[in-house]
Amino acid sequence: MHEITQTGNTKSPAYYIWISSLIAIIVLAGYALVMSFLIDMEIFEFSLKIIWAMAVSNYVFFVVSSTGLCMVSSLGHVFGMKRYELIGKRGVFLAIITIIFGMTSIGLHLGHPERAMIYNVLTPNIRSAIWWMGTLYTFYIVFIMIEFWFLTRAELAEIASNSTGIKQKVYNLLTLEKLLEKVGFIPSVEKDHKLAQIVGALALISGLSAHNTLGGVFGQTEARAYWYGAYYPAYFLLSAGFCGYAWVVGATIITYKIKGEEISRKLRDLIFEMAKIFALLLSVGLLFTTYKLTSGLFDPVKAKSIMLLIKGPFSFPFYLFEVAIGTVLPIFILLYSTRKENIAGVLTASIMVLVGVFVMRYDFVVVAQVYPLFNPMGKDALEIIPSFFPTLMEIFVIAGIIAGCLLVYTLGVKYLPLKEESH
Repeated sequence: MHEITQTGNTKSPAYYIWISSLIAIIVLAGYALVMSFLIDMEIFEFSLKIIWAMAVSNYVFFVVSSTGLCMVSSLGHVFGMKRYELIGKRGVFLAIITIIFGMTSIGLHLGHPERAMIYNVLTPNIRSAIWWMGTLYTFYIVFIMIEFWFLTRAELAEIASNSTGIKQKVYNLLTLEKLLEKVGFIPSVEKDHKLAQIVGALALISGLSAHNTLGGVFGQTEARAYWYGAYYPAYFLLSAGFCGYAWVVGATIITYKIKGEEISRKLRDLIFEMAKIFALLLSVGLLFTTYKLTSGLFDPVKAKSIMLLIKGPFSFPFYLFEVAIGTVLPIFILLYSTRKENIAGVLTASIMVLVGVFVMRYDFVVVAQVYPLFNPMGKDALEIIPSFFPTLMEIFVIAGIIAGCLLVYTLGVKYLPLKEESH
């Protein structure tokens, strides 16, 4: 029986409270957007000297997570590691919604995202890393959505055949049955799997290319010494890996627990296998962070920005969220949980990493802008920047984007076949 028919107790008060809370947060974000149009877009910025703030860091958080989810999910149907097919469809679906809401975040930051879409096509600048990033992510979104369709088409068709009325029409529409008949394509599970493998490979290639270009956008910015260099393109790729594991492991465990379903032995074994790799990636990430800080202290241009993290205004979130909650504690929890086969511990570590990485992306984006390489005002940056905390309106918008992502996933669990049965 497919997950679509196993929606759990969705009529419970807790379910409606959850959905209502997410909608309320989205409405609050809508209010903040309306106010930005009526008053000024600057209500989203905590300082005119810090032009990239939480909207940009949230974009980085989501798109890096999407790339990581694509990497993890592709291990199954692209690289042939059959056990990873247990989380394949869920991982691809999460990759879709995280990239879409990540793009939503940066689009709202731009103010007029339609201009970017129009002039990206009409006046392309092939020497621009940002142009390549946007173009490659466009291909990535298209490929990964087609990949998800091939992975779920057969189950969508089965659901349609077992339904009636409007439900049957909707699912028939999702299968594109009439269109396939017109072009003479006869679908089958074998064809779907083969095509999903091909399109999944294209999604992975375009996603990784866009991801490294995103790292290059920061890494080639000479005016921001903290970003400049070859470090971040490589670190972005590494962080995508542990973010992908955090998302798919956390979402899988939470979904099964809320629906009251038992996690199969094969899936449990896979979760603990992923938890070990997860811990390894976090350990390598800790080494990367240590290298970045220690090497930067010997560079007088970068040292000022790094000192903001070590003993400046950003030291508290750095030590608490990035180091403790986002890296060190999860490593120990994951290693202990895999040895004791404790699912709850793996879930706790996954949530901690996502919270820590979210704060880390914010610190990463903002810290580099405090001390630009060129300061025509001739003043200390700390004197001209009144606060490092985002405005309330910006928090509302970002909370709405996150709530939207969670709402879409919740509805996806209810109406889409995201669970892969054991082979």
